[in-house]
Parts: sequence; structure tokens; C-alpha cells
Amino acid sequence: MGQSSAQGQSQTTQQLTPEQTQLMQAATGNYMNFAGSNPTMPTGSQAVSPFTGAQISGQKQVLGSTGNMADTVNTAAGTNQYLSGGAFLDPGSNPYVQNAVKAATDPIYQDLNQRTLPGQQSTAAAGSGVNYGGSREGVQEGLDVQGAQRAAGQASANIMNTALDRGLTATNQAIAQAPTTAGSLAIPGATTSAVGDVQQAQNQAVLNANNQAAWWQQMLPLLKGQELTAGAAGLPGGSTTAIGTNTQNANPVSQAIGLVAALGGLAGGAGKLMGG
Repeated sequence: MGQSSAQGQSQTTQQLTPEQTQLMQAATGNYMNFAGSNPTMPTGSQAVSPFTGAQISGQKQVLGSTGNMADTVNTAAGTNQYLSGGAFLDPGSNPYVQNAVKAATDPIYQDLNQRTLPGQQSTAAAGSGVNYGGSREGVQEGLDVQGAQRAAGQASANIMNTALDRGLTATNQAIAQAPTTAGSLAIPGATTSAVGDVQQAQNQAVLNANNQAAWWQQMLPLLKGQELTAGAAGLPGGSTTAIGTNTQNANPVSQAIGLVAALGGLAGGAGKLMGG
């Protein structure tokens, strides 16, 4: 292979060895092959792994639990408003406290009406010194009623204080735990989705490897041409003859190497894009 140019009185001739000529011919074929090809980048579906079945199922479970989450939070909010109202803070109007009071005082009055008072009347009728239907019997019954009322009052006061304090504490704890309780409803879906995340990561890794392999195949002619050109330039031999003092044309091997460097930079940038 030879090349000459004339400018004024200057002439340069580059003569390659047979080995260099063979390598440059092979390199030219690879360059032409690459120049005639149209490298393609992977599409979105080829570059990004889709959601797995586990991810889709987990997402549906989480979305499906939002209704129960809302119910839990709304119930806590309604309870908070109720607790802040005067009706609940007043033991006399608090239905929960009143139910507890009734449960404690009913046995006291039942004992009064079913055992104490009938017992007094039975004793008086038997002539034990208390006139049946008399004032002494009435006084005794009054004392018994007062005793029952005092016992019921003390029981009521103790229950109101204790029940209200414990009720408020328990309710406030339930309200504070409402976000955690609501969030726990999403645990099954989140767990299922987490398994899907691992599956998708594996799928993405395989997809990346396949895309990189496909890109390598598309770039192979250019890479072969680069290696062949570099090999030709590295072989010893050949000759250059120059006449005159004007600037001579670069030899074909050097020109090819410059072209390869430019193409290599383009290929390297595309390769980084693929690897990213």
C-alpha cells in the first residue's frame, strides 16, 4: 500500500510491509462493517425490569388495608374528641363509670332489701323487744338504710376515682398507639412487596448483563478494527521517502489510529451509558 502527495517541490511516499498491508486491509473491513451497521440501544422494557408478581400483590395488599387504617385513625380521633368533652370528664355523666358504680352498689341495696330489712321485721314480729310496725322498728330501718347508703356512696366514690383514672390512662394509650396499630395493618403487604423487590433486583441484574453482552456484539467490529490498526502500527519495517521541505502527509497507519481514537471515544461513551 502506498500514498503520495505533491505540493510545490515536495513529495512523500509511505510504503507498508506486506504484514502491515494485510492487517490494514482486515481493519478496513471491520471499519466498513461497523460503519454500515446501526447500533441500537435497548428500549425501556428491555432496560428496566418490570414489577414482579409479589410486588404487585404486596402493593394491592397495602392499598387494600388503607380503609382499615383510616377506620383505626378515625376512631382514635373520635375518641380524642369525646375524651375532651365535658360529658366524659364528669363522672356523673360518664356511662362507663356509671355502669361500674351500678355494678358495685346494686348488691348493697339488694342485701338491704332482701336480707337486712326483712330480718328486722321478722325479729320484731317474733317479740324480740322491737315493736313490729312501731317507731323503734322504723328507727332501726332508717339506720339500716343510711348504712347502706353510706356504703354505696363510698363504693361509688372509689369506683369513680379509680375507674376514671384508669379509663383515661388506657384510652390515652390506645390513642397514642393508633398510628402504630394502623401501620401494622400494612405489614403483610409490605413483607410480600419486599420479597418482590429482591426478585426484581435479580431480574434487573440479568437484564443488565444481557444488554451489555448485546452491546458488546454490536461494537465488536469496531473493537477488532482498532486492535488490527494498532497491531499494524506496532510492526517494524516499511519506509518513508520525502523530497522537499514542505509538510508531508501523515502515513495511513497514523491516520487510521487517529480515526480509531475518535471512534473509540464515542464507543466508550456509549458503553458507559449502557453500564449506567
